[in-house]
Amino acid sequence: MVMYRRLDPLANANEYQRLTKSPVKSFTITEPQYDRVKEHRSGLIAREGEYSVVARPYADYLEINYAFPDVATFRERFNDLFNGATGASSKAEAPRGLIIPFRDRPNRALAQMIFWNLALDEGKEWVEMNQVAVPEQPEPENTLEGGFTVRAATIEDMGIVAEIEAEVSGQPRLSEGGVLSVFDNARWLRIVSDASGTPVGFVAAHSEPAGWAVIDMMAIRESVRDQLRELFLRWTMGFLRNNGGRRQRRILYMENAADLACLRSAGFTPGETGVDYYRAVDPEEIRSKIEERQGHGTLIKFGDWR
Repeated sequence: MVMYRRLDPLANANEYQRLTKSPVKSFTITEPQYDRVKEHRSGLIAREGEYSVVARPYADYLEINYAFPDVATFRERFNDLFNGATGASSKAEAPRGLIIPFRDRPNRALAQMIFWNLALDEGKEWVEMNQVAVPEQPEPENTLEGGFTVRAATIEDMGIVAEIEAEVSGQPRLSEGGVLSVFDNARWLRIVSDASGTPVGFVAAHSEPAGWAVIDMMAIRESVRDQLRELFLRWTMGFLRNNGGRRQRRILYMENAADLACLRSAGFTPGETGVDYYRAVDPEEIRSKIEERQGHGTLIKFGDWR
């Protein structure tokens, strides 16, 4: 008698690959990023069986990713795993707070109630801008129109990156650990300087499978932003295309109209959308906010992002 059994398509998958296939997730951390957290800050991974909450320190934020096998498990276990992962961090490691780049659209209503009870606030909406077939082109020169030059960043440029990022973001200057995380995460980190040699911007990007290059940060000082925005984007596209990035992506907030228009003119099109959720890391701030919200009952909200 012939016996049949169902084959497990993930039988040989590692723990990261299994998490990426979870039905209920907001999980975009890359495998190298996951492995880096596991190696250096394993306490930031709260895992039970086939589900997990992962906290990744990046640019003075604690970025939360999660993956669960079903809605019931998400509802029952998210709080404990979230508190376990975030409890292993501190305000010193994430002075800008905690962030969930939320993309679990089918389960948003449930997630909002859970996040509300955990003192998370809804933030800005964002969109992934993609170009899935960047044309072949010559490797760009390291000089741009207007006397600008581009060079590879070194560890001695940490102060420059922190200074420009703070000016552009309007946030406090990155801590030493925060700016180091930008360097560690980037496969490519380039500084652009004006004709006098003064650094006026930088771009940080990493690679992902299937030929993707993802622009994590592109920061340009306000004094030259309008002049340099398209020039630097075109240079970055050409550089990434010649270094394996035949597909490219940049995530922008919906309110960033000028950069969105620039990406559209360069051939990028909108893809997945989402919204950020924020919270402080300091235990006293969290406790106070949770108590305040418990006094107001449960969040009921309707609607969706664009």
